[in-house]
Amino acid sequence: MNNLPFIVIAIIIIIYIISSIRREKLSVSVSFAWVLFCIAMLVLACFPYSLDWVASLLGISYPPALLLTICVSALFIMSFIQDKKIDELEQKLTNTTEELNILRAKKNGKK
Repeated sequence: MNNLPFIVIAIIIIIYIISSIRREKLSVSVSFAWVLFCIAMLVLACFPYSLDWVASLLGISYPPALLLTICVSALFIMSFIQDKKIDELEQKLTNTTEELNILRAKKNGKK
């Protein structure tokens, strides 16, 4: 079975993700996408011709092109979500810094 290493890698990654969630090192919302990718990797490893079947349904003549397109699209979406989260956190940091400076100014003005 040529796909055994991929199956083992996917299972190891899923176990690592679950243990990271239990140790509160990773949130469930962030890990959801990674678990989905691992499940997709397991499906493709167990049923390697499923990609050919999906590609033929979509009218794509070269199945690896479909896999590459899916991976690039998924990474693009994940990058967008992370950028959005970073922007929200930067805005919260700016607001918190401004509030802290106002409180310091009030404290120093009362003395």
